[in-house]
Amino acid sequence: MSGEPAPTAGKLGAILRAHLDAHLATHRVPAHEARILRLLAQCGTGELGFAEYACPDCARVEIVPRGCGNRHCPRCQGRLARAWLERQQADLLDTTYFHAVFTLPHALLPLCVARPVELYRLLFDTAAQTLLRLGRERLGGTVGLSMVLHTWGQQLNLHPHVHAIVTGGALDATGRWHPGQRRGYLFPVGVMSAIFRGKFLEGLTALKEDGAVPAPPGGWPKLWKTLRQSKWVVYCKRPFAGPEQVLAYLANYTHRVAISERRIEAFDAATRTVSFRWRDYRLTGGDAVKLTTLPVDEFLRRFRRHLLPRGFTKVRHYGLLANNARRKLIPAARAALAGFGGRRKRPAATPAAATEPSGWPPPCPRCGSTHVRCIAAVGADGRRTTLRLPNCAR
Repeated sequence: MSGEPAPTAGKLGAILRAHLDAHLATHRVPAHEARILRLLAQCGTGELGFAEYACPDCARVEIVPRGCGNRHCPRCQGRLARAWLERQQADLLDTTYFHAVFTLPHALLPLCVARPVELYRLLFDTAAQTLLRLGRERLGGTVGLSMVLHTWGQQLNLHPHVHAIVTGGALDATGRWHPGQRRGYLFPVGVMSAIFRGKFLEGLTALKEDGAVPAPPGGWPKLWKTLRQSKWVVYCKRPFAGPEQVLAYLANYTHRVAISERRIEAFDAATRTVSFRWRDYRLTGGDAVKLTTLPVDEFLRRFRRHLLPRGFTKVRHYGLLANNARRKLIPAARAALAGFGGRRKRPAATPAAATEPSGWPPPCPRCGSTHVRCIAAVGADGRRTTLRLPNCAR
């Protein structure tokens, strides 16, 4: 059975249960989006079934509603993030890491709506190509990249950008490690922006010639002119305090969704409005946090913009961390880094299918025991299945 236990139904689920049917009746919603929204509406209600947890020390049994486990659900991300974090430990290198962000200009938003798969794939590829090229030219080797796509801004507006975690050094073909030459600095942001723009425009031209994207509003000549004159926003933050901090930071980004439960302040069924908090990054202090209220249909319309197409991978790895190369390159990079004083013991990989991620199940609320285990799963049809493995979410 898919999905993890969810103690209570969430705020987003309550909004969907109250208004989703009306929204679907009055708006053209693609079938895969409707399926996701219905799943989110059922999350934590018991409609998806239950999990039974037992404490062997005090015999307490708790029945918990199942979560949906969907990647767009704000209720289901915490435990999934912990599991992901533990799986990535085996590839952690004892080196500095940088955080880079690549953002698409506003003029490309109509094409992102019309062809999200093509535009978001191009965003991934060109951002990665930019960093890999600079790694070769300025560091003399291959860097490692982990990238995650976010499509939203603070007000649920469309704001496609990728976050990249980049190794602060590169591995060359001879197995030698080349660290960055300046502390707190990786690549010039202006150079990153120029390369990114050039590669993206080249890729967009190829998509246009292949007929993979429709003509934009105002026509292609106007769009080309606008894009060449636009500011392509790229930045690169100073390195993290240590390698361990990197994965925790990235896990937070990989499992973030368009809006969190804590940002939703209120749903007024009488006026059919949703109020939520957002941060204005142009301001500082208490004035930066604002409250906005939207008609529920507009709230759902904005939320639907960020439901990714079926099968689209929102976390991708390149260079040293590429899925088809990491088994060979990670050990080589670790050996090369040993020459720079790295003495980190390789973390043991945690088989995701055999154990629960740390922190789940939580300790028994009655006696405090950490031996609580899932003993059974109850399906939506009421059928109960006794489990041998400690993890009933699989």
